[in-house]
Amino acid sequence: MINDKLVLFLIQNYDDVLRAPLSGQLKDVYSLYVSGGYEDCIKDLGSGQESLLQFEKFWDDLKDIIFATPKSIQFEQNLLVAERPEKIIFLDVFSLKILYNKFHPFYYALKSSSSSSDMKMSSVTPKTDSGEPQLLGRLLNVLNWDDNVKNQGLPREQLSNRLQNLLREKPSSFQLGRERAKYTTKVIEYIPICSDYSHASFLSTSVYIVNNKIVSLQWSKISACQENHPGFIECIQSKIHFIPNIKPQTDISLGDCSYLDTCHKLNTCRYVHYLQYIPSCLQERAHHDTASQNKEIESNVLTPFYTLGNCSAHSIKKALPAQWIRCDVRKFDFKILGKFSVVIADPAWNIHMNLPYGTCNDIELLGLPLHELQDEGIIFLWVTGRAIELGKESLNNWGYKVINEVSWIKTNQLGRTIVTGRTGHWLNHSKEHLLVGLKGDPKWINKHIDIDLIVSMTRETSRKPDELYGIAERLAGTHARKLEIFGRDHNTRPGWFTIGNQVTGNRIYEMDVERKCQEFIKNKNNSHNTGTKKSDKKSNSKFQQQQYWNNINNSNYRTEIKQKNSNKNQTGFESTQQQFQTLNNLYFAQ
Repeated sequence: MINDKLVLFLIQNYDDVLRAPLSGQLKDVYSLYVSGGYEDCIKDLGSGQESLLQFEKFWDDLKDIIFATPKSIQFEQNLLVAERPEKIIFLDVFSLKILYNKFHPFYYALKSSSSSSDMKMSSVTPKTDSGEPQLLGRLLNVLNWDDNVKNQGLPREQLSNRLQNLLREKPSSFQLGRERAKYTTKVIEYIPICSDYSHASFLSTSVYIVNNKIVSLQWSKISACQENHPGFIECIQSKIHFIPNIKPQTDISLGDCSYLDTCHKLNTCRYVHYLQYIPSCLQERAHHDTASQNKEIESNVLTPFYTLGNCSAHSIKKALPAQWIRCDVRKFDFKILGKFSVVIADPAWNIHMNLPYGTCNDIELLGLPLHELQDEGIIFLWVTGRAIELGKESLNNWGYKVINEVSWIKTNQLGRTIVTGRTGHWLNHSKEHLLVGLKGDPKWINKHIDIDLIVSMTRETSRKPDELYGIAERLAGTHARKLEIFGRDHNTRPGWFTIGNQVTGNRIYEMDVERKCQEFIKNKNNSHNTGTKKSDKKSNSKFQQQQYWNNINNSNYRTEIKQKNSNKNQTGFESTQQQFQTLNNLYFAQ
């Protein structure tokens, strides 16, 4: 039960409570409270048992007020440190007035902008060109800076601390976003790994391995191991086991191979490698459990309690099927694709090592017009160790601000961190870097859901972890347009658009993109045909010139040319004589 008399006392005497000589001392405040006639039942302020009991009641009433209006009364000590603090350092009179109006409606007229101090504050508050107060002015208005300084006499340090406490409080949207991701994100299959090395050694003597594959198990040996080691069969049926793949050239004393299942010399390597054994019944059970969990999660999607950053029809709308275009990214017109909310780029940086795929030089990558893909949104750019600063510079040139950096911690087949990486000139690289860039000021970004670390197993060369797609979808929403550049066939997935020269064919469902793409291909083919004709003419002229000079160097050809020229001269002389004879005959005939 709230003691409304105590609330009224604090409102009317807050200045005396905080100033000297009381200075917020609880016992002195209690004495003022009693002497002021707010508590009729107490007439004696002696040190008897009755006075002690009444002070305990006074303290309980203060706690009730704090519970009803948090932070309306602040003490010098934390309640968790001491049983009872000794000094009040702050009273929020506005909150106390609201509380008192609950018991006596309209007792206090709460006006926020009628006082002269508020008018003065509004005139001093800096404003932008649009007339709206800036962030500092808005925060000062929230704190009623002038009222607190003038009426309560609080030092600026305490007001600054209160302001910092307000800024530290995270918005409820962060918590709501995390809860939505928790209850609406589908789970993937997970099977624990056995950490008992003796189980792996027992299985190595009970399996048949052909061409690096487990063909069958000898259950008689497994049953014998079960007698000496109870729980062995139960462990086999509930966990993943990695069995040593011992070959004739294997030297056990050398230990495990650093590359394990990614070793390029698996058939000749002398180090120990492992094969993964998962019973079919365990896989089926894990698949069934995962499907049932995802079915329950899908039912949660139909209840849109929190919709910020999501499509308005999120619960009924299905994601577009996977789309992709096979092209040379360096020569592709990005305007064909339109605008995207999220872009993932995994350029083939030249790391000056032998790689099983082609690479691009830095000038080609910096010249890509990635600024055409987004007006506002997020970009994820994979970079190598030497290209971190180059990647940051590129993002700045494309109009992005680097806001974070994600690290992919690589793990091997056994779930351990990689000790010997295949890259690195000075130190072995066991992680990769992912720069996160922000363009514009998107209000639809769902913040504070994921962390800046990805711990995932390595797969094919240069293949990145699939966990990144989940991070991107939780940031921008499931139905936002998302693009991946330099993708491959294994990168295509629903809701994403993938372009690169290592995807198979084209598949486009967006009609405007398909129309623009066909026009681009048509224009490209026409320009190629025109260039082919010009090259054919040039080649013909070059062939004729070459044939002419070859003939000049040929002696027989020169002899034929001389004979032709002499014949032409002789023919010309004879024709001239005939003309002269004809003219002479005509003259004498006259």
